[in-house]
Amino acid sequence: MNRQNRTPNDAEGIRVYQNLWKNLLLGICSLLFAIMGIFIIADDNCRMVTKIIGGWLGSIFFGVGGLAICIMSLYNYLRRIPYLVIYKDRIEVYVQFKASYDTVYFKDVQKFRLITIGASKQIAIDYRPSYIVQRMKSHTTSNFIQKIMRFNLNKTGAIESILASNLSMKRTDILRILNEHIRMT
Repeated sequence: MNRQNRTPNDAEGIRVYQNLWKNLLLGICSLLFAIMGIFIIADDNCRMVTKIIGGWLGSIFFGVGGLAICIMSLYNYLRRIPYLVIYKDRIEVYVQFKASYDTVYFKDVQKFRLITIGASKQIAIDYRPSYIVQRMKSHTTSNFIQKIMRFNLNKTGAIESILASNLSMKRTDILRILNEHIRMT
């Protein structure tokens, strides 16, 4: 995926947003786990190991995670930031922590396909072999990222994928649109 600035005449893209209510529900459930951790900390009958692992670590992990999910979801909703924007020649995927879009050009892709990793539904990006070699040899790709891409390639058959859970459009519809755009290029 490449980072790219969007231009004003790119407004004709299909915009896919994250589902606010599902993300907020996930965040609230995480916060409930954090509250359970606080009850474990306050319980005098719990052993110290349980208080540390189940209480403190659980409260910190689920509390920070739940707050982050809620805040990011509300921020994206209020600012109307789409997660995916599908254009005729590319797809842009929003990266929250960079506050920018990564771009996948359809000319570099053979096909898109659905994969499941655990409970996570994703759309695998099957790049052309020449593009994979180019990405692996690129000076902008760190050794760590190369190892992650090799691991992903071994596990899923693709070096990258797009998260397709909790979106405003069904993942099968997104997949159909993406593969149609590849056939048109």
